[in-house]
Amino acid sequence: MPSFRTLRPEDITAKDTPGDPDDIVTIADKAAERHLMSELRGVVPDAVFVGEEAVCENPALVGALAQSAPAWLIDPIDGTKNFAKGNPNFGIMLALVEGGVTRASWMALAATGDMIVAELGQGTRLNDALVAMVVMTGQMPARLRGTVHDRMMTPEMAGHVRSRLRDRFEPRASTGAAATEYTAILRGEKDFVIYHRLLPWDHAPGALAITEAGGSALHLDGSLYTPLSADQPTIFAASPAIATTIRHWLL
Repeated sequence: MPSFRTLRPEDITAKDTPGDPDDIVTIADKAAERHLMSELRGVVPDAVFVGEEAVCENPALVGALAQSAPAWLIDPIDGTKNFAKGNPNFGIMLALVEGGVTRASWMALAATGDMIVAELGQGTRLNDALVAMVVMTGQMPARLRGTVHDRMMTPEMAGHVRSRLRDRFEPRASTGAAATEYTAILRGEKDFVIYHRLLPWDHAPGALAITEAGGSALHLDGSLYTPLSADQPTIFAASPAIATTIRHWLL
């Protein structure tokens, strides 16, 4: 946070991310990842680290998520572009993954002080209060509110998605960070988001928070999202009924 709105031009560098020529990294991303790795070392015996910035240097590290040994999955700043611009829509995301299954996750929205904690089979807490999304009752909202993130889709796929969803929901602007998009669902401000690029540090923490609060993380083929999921259109929704409805619209 001492770097928020105080970054110098030399503190921001371009990042070689496939499909995202405008991606950047800051000194705060790297410092946050180093700090988390230092503080977490020894908390879970024999755990390995899969940090976004470390994977940028060594892509093979992602393979640890499929192994039986526990792995800390770290997104030191989710929404780096927002952070670099002084926009408060960013977060720090962390997940504990074993054998491709997310066991626990944390999302800290540092600019607002909000904290989301989820544990498999134990629910999701927002600022220590157990999240119980209204749509868990199974009642569908009169008009769904959501965001479609189609920038990483092929032009053909993006065109298909836009065509199939046209006039079927109330579009909401993207916050520019997965951490704040998932929080918007937990707060009842959005009913769903659709993503295509599934970098595990972007989605494993939020997906667990959503599903533990009664929501759904669903691929178009009907299978469920996991940290090992390949890039594909995926619906993260406030209830299974909403996810299923949107999937049928898209088929």
